[in-house]
Amino acid sequence: MSAKELGRTKPRIYTKPLRKLTPETSRGFEVIDFATNILRVKLFPWQMWLLIHMLEIDEHGLLRFRKALVIVGRQNGKTMIAAVLAAFWLYVDAGRWPDQLPEQDFVVVGGAQKLDIAMKPWKAVRRWGAPDDPKVGIAHDRVPALQRFTYPPRTTNGETELRTIGGGSYLPRTFDGARGQSAARLLLDELREQYDYEGWSAIEKSANAMYDSLLVAFSNAGTKRSRVLKDVRATAHEGVDDPDTQWFVAEWSAEQDAALDDPKAFRQANPSAGYLPGMTIAGLMRSAAEAKEKNVERVEVLGQWVTAEVNNFIEAPEYRALVRPIKDIHIPKGGRTVWGVDVSDDRSTTWLSSAVYTEEGVPFSYSRIKRAGMIWLPEYLADLAETSGHREVALNARGCAAMEFIKPLKDLGLIVHEIDGPTYAIATGRHQDAVRDKNLVVVNQPDIDLAVQGGVVVRYGDNKAWSRPKSLPVDIAGLISMSLALYALEILAPPLVEKTPPPPPQAEMVTRDDVTPSDANLASVSF
Repeated sequence: MSAKELGRTKPRIYTKPLRKLTPETSRGFEVIDFATNILRVKLFPWQMWLLIHMLEIDEHGLLRFRKALVIVGRQNGKTMIAAVLAAFWLYVDAGRWPDQLPEQDFVVVGGAQKLDIAMKPWKAVRRWGAPDDPKVGIAHDRVPALQRFTYPPRTTNGETELRTIGGGSYLPRTFDGARGQSAARLLLDELREQYDYEGWSAIEKSANAMYDSLLVAFSNAGTKRSRVLKDVRATAHEGVDDPDTQWFVAEWSAEQDAALDDPKAFRQANPSAGYLPGMTIAGLMRSAAEAKEKNVERVEVLGQWVTAEVNNFIEAPEYRALVRPIKDIHIPKGGRTVWGVDVSDDRSTTWLSSAVYTEEGVPFSYSRIKRAGMIWLPEYLADLAETSGHREVALNARGCAAMEFIKPLKDLGLIVHEIDGPTYAIATGRHQDAVRDKNLVVVNQPDIDLAVQGGVVVRYGDNKAWSRPKSLPVDIAGLISMSLALYALEILAPPLVEKTPPPPPQAEMVTRDDVTPSDANLASVSF
């Protein structure tokens, strides 16, 4: 079979190893040997790649990562790799650290939104290791070497478990049932179905309670409601090149803007294609073409994140076409800059953006900084205005948290453009116009790119205005602050004050060739 007919072994996005991965630097080789020679399971290439990279160990022999997120298309063998991991943990890892973690305290918890999903890997492990049960029948794939070390499974009164002679146990649970369980290993399926943090926070904390512990979450891509997965994915993505990250991520997914008729996209998201009987790239593409719910196919087959159930107000491909490297953006010295401020729907984060004309006369807007809470903003902005010489601030002045900044900012001597409801809707529409007409310059900012994909508007008279609550779980406050700054720059007249002296040299736009368009660099730039 040609390479064009096989799924990709290496994920499109993954955390980089610290060194060459060998049997001395990754526990994954042990798992592969266990699966092959004990369980008699033939793993697919992507599954072996995952085990080797996810189970990297440090110089002390401990797992490098404490948490892992694996995103892969449906029907690619997540259940099998989960079962292999659970069996290895139960029969091998449980006895690895007898002094630090006695085997009787070694608990594997398998969680999912529904118990029958959590039970699937557990049933596979039961077939391999549990003693023969006349009620269940004799499993053809039983492993006598494991059966001798396993008690009969317990499946009554909601206390399903599989326990070894040494004391290790494997408990399948719903997400609610997994809360409060002190586990050495957590195996979670379909994290995209966790819609709030009530259950996830307790589950995640339990992963830190044990020596050499590990949480592994499997999922398809998410939808607008997948708040937990969105945040976990963002955190894991931030650490792909960070040697100190606790998160490992492996994401077999298509590019966000890939089409449903692109064979490359299907190979990226379906690594078992061509290896798993009955799964072919051609067959997957045919099914997607015939499907009525295209968004479902994008999430479950291509691993694309569907952030909204409505059409984007700003077209994401059009927005990304405006992105330039920061070193290619030149701002005239002393050019008028307007700051834009907004606060997330839950008041947890305040965003500060800016808008300024480039030397070519095209507006340039970007989200300068975001920070938890609100108290920090007035003093920060006053200092920024003092060093840059730019004192204009635009914010929404009705029905939102940002209006609380009006008096403090005025008291500090800043010029506040109060954007009311109708004007707010006009600012929203003009941002859309600027993107469509290619009359805007932006830089690569993942938070804003996500906001563009998930930003939802509501009708306001004859116009439409950004809606923070309807866009949740995506926080679009950064995008809103950019819209307000852009509107004030283009439409509102600058104040009639004495000419502002040019900014000091350290406040000029950085255009050196060695500057890359990262959030860290952007956060250090003043105009």
